[in-house]
Amino acid sequence: MKTRNTILLSLIVLFSISLLIIGKWAASIQLFNSLPLLINRNIVYQAVTLVLALILLIILRFFRKLEFDEHFRKGNISDPIKPETWIGIKPKSSENWLHYGRNLAIIITFVTAVIIYFQVIKQGEILWLNWLKYLPFILIFAVINSFVEEIITRFGVVVSLKGVLSDKIIPIVSAVIFGTIHFWGTPGGVFGVLFAGFLGWFLAKSIIETKGIYWAWLIHFLQDVVIFSAMLLILN
Repeated sequence: MKTRNTILLSLIVLFSISLLIIGKWAASIQLFNSLPLLINRNIVYQAVTLVLALILLIILRFFRKLEFDEHFRKGNISDPIKPETWIGIKPKSSENWLHYGRNLAIIITFVTAVIIYFQVIKQGEILWLNWLKYLPFILIFAVINSFVEEIITRFGVVVSLKGVLSDKIIPIVSAVIFGTIHFWGTPGGVFGVLFAGFLGWFLAKSIIETKGIYWAWLIHFLQDVVIFSAMLLILN
């Protein structure tokens, strides 16, 4: 692997670790007394990490312009999906990313909801009015957080390594990075690592094969809507 690609990948790992550090730093910041600490923390966290993601985009555009321009777009969301028999992806001749992206978006979101229920919601009293009250924050946080994590742990990995490593290996690199940082995330623990690792692999595969971030960002956004909703549903 060339020095430039190694440096870019190292930078992505550093930015990924920074997400954890920024999260800890923002945990106790209270900007608005009228809002819960959780929302205050995320206002700061999402703002700072968005700047981080934009900086990375500028760096990637400068050093990997061809690969950047090829993948930083919606992409061809109905492109063929390559089989992965080990995980049960065996597309028929009439099936493509439109079918698998849509179906797996539903399945993965449901699985996320089940995991989050046992890791977060079940541990507290559910306050349904919170969801309507804080829905704008949920949607804004989900949009920004999914974009930031996709740019850093997915898009950045693909652009940095495209043409250097095989298209089979690149998603695995993304899976390792994304899975590892989720040990301390939500969902967390060993199961969180495995689930996030699979998600990282699948979404990186979608970026490579559709040459765009549509499915990766959409599916990640849906997961984050579930996660932020869960945290606010038990917020007193």
